[in-house]
Amino acid sequence: MKTMIRPVHTHQELQEVHDLEQAVWQGQTVPTSLLKVFVDHGGLILGAYEGNGRMVAMAVALAARYQGLWYLHSHMTAVLPAYQQRGIGRQLKQYQVEWALRNGYEFVGWTFDPLQKANAYFNLTVLKARVLAFLPNYYGSLDDRINGSGPTHRFFVGVNPQWPSCQMSCTRTLVPLPEDISYLRQKDPVRAERWSRYYAIRFSAANWAVLGLAFSPKRRLSYILGQRDVNWQQGYSNR
Repeated sequence: MKTMIRPVHTHQELQEVHDLEQAVWQGQTVPTSLLKVFVDHGGLILGAYEGNGRMVAMAVALAARYQGLWYLHSHMTAVLPAYQQRGIGRQLKQYQVEWALRNGYEFVGWTFDPLQKANAYFNLTVLKARVLAFLPNYYGSLDDRINGSGPTHRFFVGVNPQWPSCQMSCTRTLVPLPEDISYLRQKDPVRAERWSRYYAIRFSAANWAVLGLAFSPKRRLSYILGQRDVNWQQGYSNR
């Protein structure tokens, strides 16, 4: 059955969004009262529906500012496990970008866990997102089945197809990703904490930029880091 994506705004639809969030993360959730505020004041909440009318995925975004620019912040995207690997997440993000640019926002931005390999590949390779900042322990302890109880380091990324390419120096280095950080958080929290400390030290340094992903000589998926040009943020505005 074909998946239909559309904006949602009624109380019943927002309750479906809330229930889907709970089913996927089984942890802290955004109450429907806040979802209503988001959607009524510049935000966008999307539902993805199967042909039988069941919501199988959602995306919640709100109006926000970054370095003086208004952008659409994609706070969360969730797809039910049975419907993952079908391209629904990509469709939701593409809808957000098209909607945001039509409605005067400069870009769509969101955070993701830089230690999650699948998320890194999806965001940087599939969606062509640009890493704008490293945010150490951004959400505090979430203590859910995905994040565990450790620090929630995040990359803040943005997408605007009209942005010029970054100008970087030729000095580059590779920073490896763990094979399975979710497994480590559940079975070996000491090693998971070592990875978190390593990333906090590595990405808190100034004057770096993530250029993308590559495999190391030992076939480890890694971030490519280069020295950031002091003028690299020029040209963000699409107007």
